[in-house]
Amino acid sequence: MRRATGFKKHLVTLVSGNIVAQVITFAASPLLTRMYTPEQFGEYAAFISLVSILAVVLGLSFEKCIPLAFNDKVAGQITVLCLELAGGITVILFAIYCLFGWSLVATFVGGTSVWIEISFCLSIFCASAAQSLNFWHIRVQRFTSTSRAKIGQSAVNVVTQIGLSGMRNWSSIGLQFGDTAGRFAAAWMQFWSFTRHHRVRGVWRTKPWNRYIWQKFYRYPLYTSFSVLLNAVALQMPVLLLGKFFSTAVSGNFMLTQKMVGIPITIIATALAQVFYSEASRHIRKEPNKVLFLYKKITRTLFLVGVVPFAIVAFFGPALFEWLFGAGWETSGEYLQILAVAFLAQLVVLPVSQVLYITDNQLVQIGWDACRFVSFFLVFWLASAHGLSAKSTLLLYAIVAMAYYAALYLLGLYFIKRKITCRKEAIWT
Repeated sequence: MRRATGFKKHLVTLVSGNIVAQVITFAASPLLTRMYTPEQFGEYAAFISLVSILAVVLGLSFEKCIPLAFNDKVAGQITVLCLELAGGITVILFAIYCLFGWSLVATFVGGTSVWIEISFCLSIFCASAAQSLNFWHIRVQRFTSTSRAKIGQSAVNVVTQIGLSGMRNWSSIGLQFGDTAGRFAAAWMQFWSFTRHHRVRGVWRTKPWNRYIWQKFYRYPLYTSFSVLLNAVALQMPVLLLGKFFSTAVSGNFMLTQKMVGIPITIIATALAQVFYSEASRHIRKEPNKVLFLYKKITRTLFLVGVVPFAIVAFFGPALFEWLFGAGWETSGEYLQILAVAFLAQLVVLPVSQVLYITDNQLVQIGWDACRFVSFFLVFWLASAHGLSAKSTLLLYAIVAMAYYAALYLLGLYFIKRKITCRKEAIWT
């Protein structure tokens, strides 16, 4: 009973914080869509897509080891290692731009400058740092700090974007700078909470070449980081390729659809995933049946809660988007109608998507991520080669995405049940 009460308490803390953060974003969106054009949103979409891809691999996936570490000292050392790796790789990226003039931002966004590169590098470092520190807070179950960081990120992001929209020299990149400011605020709040915890004393002497950590958790940089990178690229591929194959206006409209539907799903699912990861990693070895119960309960509840709202929003999508965000944004509502089922599948499966890591099936996860990555790329490449419209391309993308989420759900069920079987056999022998 105590464990169940603790789960609900942590879940309420995370979800309530995420809801407040999302309300801030929702409230500001009708203003932002009238201050910035779809083309500017398209450039912003490419910017944050690149940030999202790079941020998840700067720590080489060591952050996933933090809740699984033997004791709090090792967990703190891994956290510091992730921060050191993120800082070192970020400096290397900026040095490459300064020395050779090459930049991912220039490749996908269409233009760059020293200030944009500084903003970009700071965004990916802060995003990676916040992610690593978040796993530490999962371990010590300080979910309030995570919720406050989410709220702070949204508030600073929105205020900065609105403030820069009226400045002639900065309005074209106000969205990007707002993203950087918000991520910096979230990372700083998480870092401040981390440093004030009594369990981190002495961990600052951790070196990037810490032998114990690399030997104990070598599978994560070797296998998991590659899988996470494929997953991130697959998720961000639509934004990047829509801008490349069609126009920044198309990717801007798609970005608004994701922002209004996909990002709320991601935030709510992330809150559930953090609690699920914390509980499942504690029970998977000795009580895998509890993990199975939690797995089924979360997915079943999310499906029942989400199916009706998605049906309603999808039906009224175009009219709703035009009314809320102004003329020219009804296309985003049409994209929502096409992607509604895929978004529902994402809502149901995303909170438990790390189950393959928990059950020690990293290679299976890599295979799933690799196949999905190739499938998504083929969808956009074939659509471009055959001259399909943006809407037809998104329809194919939605079908493929829904199929892969269904496959991941079934794989999770299979491997949890196998853990239960192995546990029973171990008890009897």
